[in-house]
Parts: sequence; C-alpha cells; structure tokens
Amino acid sequence: MGLQAIPGVTARVVAGSVHGRFQPFHNEHLEYALAAKDRCDFLWIGITKYDITPSEFTPLGRPRERPENNPLTYFERISIIAEALVDAGIAKGSFAFVPFPIETPQRLPEFMPTSVPCFTTVCEDWNKEKIHILRGYGYTVNVLWERTKKLVSGGEIRADIIKGGTAWRSMVPAATARALDTLNIHDRLIKLRSLATIGESGPQEIMKKQ
Repeated sequence: MGLQAIPGVTARVVAGSVHGRFQPFHNEHLEYALAAKDRCDFLWIGITKYDITPSEFTPLGRPRERPENNPLTYFERISIIAEALVDAGIAKGSFAFVPFPIETPQRLPEFMPTSVPCFTTVCEDWNKEKIHILRGYGYTVNVLWERTKKLVSGGEIRADIIKGGTAWRSMVPAATARALDTLNIHDRLIKLRSLATIGESGPQEIMKKQ
C-alpha cells in the first residue's frame, strides 16, 4: 500500500484537528479522521475551500480550486462527514466543524487557535506544502503516515460519477453515497463541467456558438 509509519504521533491530546476539502468525503478521509480521533478526546474537522465561490484569493491555477472540483457546499460536506463518523461509532459530542482557509493561511488563526495541533497525512507534494504553511503560522503538525500515492482520490470519484459509473460507491462511506444520491450530484457535476468548458472557451469562442 506504500505505507510508511511515522513515529512520535501516539501521544493523546485533549483536542486535535484534521482538515481537507472532502469533495466528497471518501474512505481514505474516514480512515484519516478516525486515526486522528483515536489520538484526541475532541476532534476539530477543518473544511478547506469552505467558500466554493471563486475569488481573487483562490486563483484557479490549481485544479483543486476549480468550481467543477468543488461541487459540495460547506453545509453539505459537514452533514455528510458527521453522519459518516456517527455511523463509524464516533459520539456526536466528540467532534465539531470549522472553516479552515488554508488557501489564505493568514486567516487560519481566526478560525482555529494555534494551540490545537493538526493531524495530517502525506501522499503528495501539496500535503508537504500544507505542513510547511501550517508550521510557519505556528501550528504543531503531526504526520500520521506517509504513502507513495493516494488509495482513493476525489477526482477519481467525481470522474466515475460523471460517466455514470458505480465503482465510486465502493470508495466512499455509506453516508456519502446516500447524500450524493439525494443531492443528484451527477447532474450538478455535469453542469459545473459544462460551465467550466464555456469559461475556458473564451469570449470569441462563446460568440461563435451563439
């Protein structure tokens, strides 16, 4: 599985945190959250890209920041994650959610004090960049594990949904599958991708199609 255990992260703390976009919340996210919760009494779950509206502060140069890669709202994501954690046996009163603007890191202390340690994992360069950012702003960062690659990816799940596949259902907790069905996320993804394609065409191409 390309798994490398990281020593020195077994000490239990009163409160800790995890963070991610969770677009959508999948099995590897659940594994991450449960591993962190096993190391703290109370878990803060930070939602990155909590405002999915594009802005000048989150340039679309990175694929993870593009609208079609962020179909779920903040409320939808926290509802899914809460249900998945409860399904996994985690008490409702032992976790809570908070926006986590890693995209504008100078604002992070507005949402979570630096006294709350961050649990994270490493499987790509972006994870290493986040660790550097968080430590630079005074957070203690504990790496739970390193993997040479992701076992599951949100992009893979979204792509399978768009093409009408069913493989994605084995990649997510039951709570995620239920919510995505209810939200008709397939149609939402198709619409977002269509809008992105129009946006990339540029004004001249759009005028040609009119």
